[in-house]
Amino acid sequence: MDRDIWREIFENDLESRGVYDGWNFSVDENYQQRMGWLQYVQCCYARFYCSICGHSWGSSKVHILFHMQLKRRTGEVRMYVFRQRCKMCTAAIYEEPTFLEENIEIAIGNLVNKITQKFYKFPIDNLPRSFVTDGRHDGPHDYNNCEGCALGICQCDTDIQYSDKHHILPKRTNQGSKKKKKKRFPHPNTYSHRQSLSQPLRSAYWDRQETGVGESSHFIVEIPPDEPSDSSGPCCIIL
Repeated sequence: MDRDIWREIFENDLESRGVYDGWNFSVDENYQQRMGWLQYVQCCYARFYCSICGHSWGSSKVHILFHMQLKRRTGEVRMYVFRQRCKMCTAAIYEEPTFLEENIEIAIGNLVNKITQKFYKFPIDNLPRSFVTDGRHDGPHDYNNCEGCALGICQCDTDIQYSDKHHILPKRTNQGSKKKKKKRFPHPNTYSHRQSLSQPLRSAYWDRQETGVGESSHFIVEIPPDEPSDSSGPCCIIL
């Protein structure tokens, strides 16, 4: 994976959007969690090549994790691409994917959209673009040989959110659920001794309407900082 191409496209895209703060772009060699950083996951198409047997396969479930932060007009982006193993080899190792340059441009464009919207409050002008394929799909996603699945990333929400201390926040699925409030009754001694015992006691809370708040399946979690079946479409959500 050519890191210089990613960095060059990122810098050019930021400048074309009118962002002139200093931003550093780097690629992590290993998966890391960063407390207090914003994280953004995209699901892209890429191809893999086994270094042992030479087998190659394409996957539309290649997750790219971006961590980003902006402090004192200096921004930083750390990228990690989750790898996959060859299913033909018993001693296979995780291989890095090979991206089409057009897909690199699309992934960086979607990332810059998030940066300009979150940190600079730019209007939403560009929707996420769909990734392209080379026309070859090698069956359903191989969960047993996917690093992202092993770490629980493939089941995570692909919207932008804050990093959690322990893990990437999973997607919420309990839409429209309601939490019932317990009905509270005041102590009987608070009632007048003249009140008839045949009259049922009513709580001051009895007639209060019970309401619940429906939760969205895509969300932003704001934890204060310390100062991620295959489809070729993008897995990113506009805020």
